[in-house]
Amino acid sequence: MPDPKNTLGEALTIPKLRLDQAIRNSEVKAERHSFGRDGKQYYLYFEPSGAIKQRVVVYIHGGGWMSGSPNRYRYIGKLFSDMGYHTLSLGYRHAPLFKYPAQADDIFTAFAKGMTLLESKGVNTDNVVIVGSSAGGHLGGILSYDKGRRQKFGIDREKIRGLISLGGILSFGVEYLATTQLMIEALFEKGFDRKSAEPIALADGSEPTRVLCIHAVNDPISEVQNETLFVDHLNRIRPGMASSLIIRDEDVFHSNLVMGVFFEDPEESDPLKVLFRWIESLPINKPKLRS
Repeated sequence: MPDPKNTLGEALTIPKLRLDQAIRNSEVKAERHSFGRDGKQYYLYFEPSGAIKQRVVVYIHGGGWMSGSPNRYRYIGKLFSDMGYHTLSLGYRHAPLFKYPAQADDIFTAFAKGMTLLESKGVNTDNVVIVGSSAGGHLGGILSYDKGRRQKFGIDREKIRGLISLGGILSFGVEYLATTQLMIEALFEKGFDRKSAEPIALADGSEPTRVLCIHAVNDPISEVQNETLFVDHLNRIRPGMASSLIIRDEDVFHSNLVMGVFFEDPEESDPLKVLFRWIESLPINKPKLRS
């Protein structure tokens, strides 16, 4: 279990992060596309600048499944677009008002509609990398491994080439602190089969998706053991498919990794250098010839 003293360290990072968010977001513009009646059911599209990369990035925000929005994390979408990636940032309805699988259905809907949007712009969508922070890491895992929903929404698994989880919750089978347990309880109806919503239980080794997990040892929200269990599981069922970067800096907790890292300079930040090099190392799907 995480050391409870890290909860204080986590809390102390929040005010500065919120201020940095407000400053960065004030200068960011993006295309907004709604896909439902609820105000959280929308996604943002960020057009790349500079040399355009071959891969598409799909970002999923965190917030304990209960808060956050693509709008709040516009600066993250801009960073990926500044690095040359066509970027989508997906929104979803929040717990506890909306119970799971509302969040999964929204993510799949936004993903499918976002791919259609990109294709209408002439973008090759054969090489997608999903990046999820915290609860977004969990939902990114669902997008990668929920075969039933992937079939329902007509999503080709071969297109999802990579999954990056930053402080994501990929397994429910570890001992979390009470605050995290309460967020998990709020996500599900009583009696819901959580295995059907657990990336570690859904992954069977047939998926082509490679995985990078970035986690902090001192994370009080998402116990680092949940990430190591997930990486070990993937590599056991399909060797070499998963890797991890464990941040051991005693001043890095949860939020200042999963959203704070994106304030850093990609040329100077060790985690961002690993992240972008890993994305560029992924095998490329060649565009299919159109008859």
